Amino acid sequence: MAEKVRRPRGNRRQQIIDAAVKAFAAKNYDGASMTDIAHAAGITKRAIYRYFPSKRELFYAVRNEVYGAIVDNLWRELPEAGDFNELADALMRNHFRFGMENPDMLRIVVNTISEAATREFQENIEGLLAERAEEIERLMQAGIEEGTLDPALDTSFVSWILVLIFFFLVYMLAYEEDWLIPRGEEAASVLMRPFLASLAPRP
Repeated sequence: MAEKVRRPRGNRRQQIIDAAVKAFAAKNYDGASMTDIAHAAGITKRAIYRYFPSKRELFYAVRNEVYGAIVDNLWRELPEAGDFNELADALMRNHFRFGMENPDMLRIVVNTISEAATREFQENIEGLLAERAEEIERLMQAGIEEGTLDPALDTSFVSWILVLIFFFLVYMLAYEEDWLIPRGEEAASVLMRPFLASLAPRP
């Protein structure tokens, strides 16, 4: 039997979160038990409660970890972008690449949106989505000032459309859609380019 690798105690909290990501991704919030998570982490259930007083608190920590990782990845290793369209396309390609490499995290996103069991969860998720829309809207305002986007755009509305495109891609990747996966990162551009072209200034 393979020898169990012991992590330093300072990493115990992260060890629990990593195990919970897999458990929640596989069984959703309601289906995953603290016993499942403790078993996956190689610790006792009592040890989890030293770090997280409830399953809900652990779930919030997992959700924050996942959404934080997705947002951080969007801005990592971006090429030089001449305008908003190039930047949005590059962000979507990063998003696609991250999703392919982290399927458990995508399933967490799908689960938290589609199976938010309480109004508290729903409001929390809505707040996270609103933050993403505000970030995109700020980028669009900069694009309008640079003259690369139509000044008549309703930036608030369009920013939410872009957020929805991002999450549509998350859903498709999470469910491993056959028409999408073989295209790789190019699938992101196929989705984005026609929409972005419609945002250009009118002649």
